[in-house]
Amino acid sequence: MYIKPFGVERWLADYETVVDYNLTSTSIMPFSLRELVELVGADEEQVKEEIFSLTLNYGEIVGKKDYRKGIASLYQNISADQVISTHGGVGASQLTMLSLIEPKDQVIAILPAYQQIYSVPESLGAKVDTLFMEYNETGYFIDMDKLAALATPKLKAIVFNSPNNPTGDVASDEDILTMVQMARKYNAYLICDEAYRGLTHNTGFSMSVADVYEKGISLGSMSKAFALAGLRLGWIATQDQAVMQKIHIQRDYTMIASGGIDEYIAALALKNKDIVQKRNLSLTQKRVEIFNDWINSVPQLTCVPSKGGTVALPYYENSLTSAELCRKIIEEKSVLLMPGFVFGLEKCFRMGYARESEEKLKTGLEKLSDFFAKLIH
Repeated sequence: MYIKPFGVERWLADYETVVDYNLTSTSIMPFSLRELVELVGADEEQVKEEIFSLTLNYGEIVGKKDYRKGIASLYQNISADQVISTHGGVGASQLTMLSLIEPKDQVIAILPAYQQIYSVPESLGAKVDTLFMEYNETGYFIDMDKLAALATPKLKAIVFNSPNNPTGDVASDEDILTMVQMARKYNAYLICDEAYRGLTHNTGFSMSVADVYEKGISLGSMSKAFALAGLRLGWIATQDQAVMQKIHIQRDYTMIASGGIDEYIAALALKNKDIVQKRNLSLTQKRVEIFNDWINSVPQLTCVPSKGGTVALPYYENSLTSAELCRKIIEEKSVLLMPGFVFGLEKCFRMGYARESEEKLKTGLEKLSDFFAKLIH
């Protein structure tokens, strides 16, 4: 089976370890286990004893109940039995596409977005039609008339990513409900990569497709909003029991269970989700202010303000391609950015503002200011 190279991951593999400043990472400054325990006020000795006492056997096949209950608490209309534990958010997406998408199905993908949600269906033989979000001075938006015009009787799924990577956009409740109506008309799935849900800058948790549509499928991750990427845990949440059964069948061939220690730590974070989210949302809100002040000080760049997540997508005017520009910045400033071409765009690059320390973020931004001030068209 042929699948297109994963642009983001290939770029990171080539350059992530050779720079001093990573200003494209989508993560939040990660916890150490000790920091997590201290933040939530757990008894460190008790946590140690419980972890050290865990038998290193296969975990519960569908996922540790405490973990799934914690995930269900992030939704309004989802129970623990409607949650499947997966190996990261990428595992959630992969399992969903392998379970539901067949050759000649139509999939409509709203772009730009994380490549997995459209390249995997394409590799399975689906006809993937794409619709790029448009933008103006107030933000990004989905042209619903254009979306409706793409739909055919073979529509199997509408896929999108919100809060969005790489733009930082957040789909409005109105747009999600409009897509629900469209998907319901064709008895299609509405699949959303919601890895950054919980990081909408003004509200925290935004609307989930799994709450508002009987065939809505939410793909989640402990990596972003919970700053626990090292656990390699994600999940699928849906009210559709037929979907759950299909995913379980596919899942048996790709994984037996998630790690018990990982799910124990995730359950601890989820039990204290309000405390953890407050830390991560506050950090993100502070960093986006730093980023916005910086972007407004660089006349060579324009950027639609991000509404959620940890990233933004600045545009520039120059003869250099996005790959050439980002390589030049690596060579001259040791700062890592993600070129727009990996998202099917040009003259732009993705920036992440929540992974590095505040000091390193500000220093990296200063280096970029110097670079763009000297850049010749």
